[in-house]
Amino acid sequence: MALIPLNTFKTRTKVLIASTVSNTSTVVYTAPVGVTSIILMAQVANISTSTQVVNFAHHRRLPVFPDAQGNNEQKGENDPDYTDSFLVKNFEIPDADAASLLTGKLVIESLDSIRAYSENTGTLQLVLSILETAND
Repeated sequence: MALIPLNTFKTRTKVLIASTVSNTSTVVYTAPVGVTSIILMAQVANISTSTQVVNFAHHRRLPVFPDAQGNNEQKGENDPDYTDSFLVKNFEIPDADAASLLTGKLVIESLDSIRAYSENTGTLQLVLSILETAND
């Protein structure tokens, strides 16, 4: 019998903090061990009275090693050349407005995370809709 349910739908919400350095960004979601997740929707709302700037990134924790032909290698967070993969960078959202941060779905592998931050001191609220699927 599996310890992790095969498919689980989740919603995560987070108020984004101001930061200008991605490695101090807010970790919004991390895929658990033994789980592959699909981000179905990512919506951010600006509930402040001025334009806010949002950054939204995929963070790879563990490296992906190349296949037999040397393709598809990806660096992990401990590699000095590693950088987050930004899906949205310095995206302005007017006051009392909202935006979708994904145009499709995003697969998050075990221990990878979604990070986001604001470059202003106003308030941004992020909502993620997630499908978690147990790995074999």
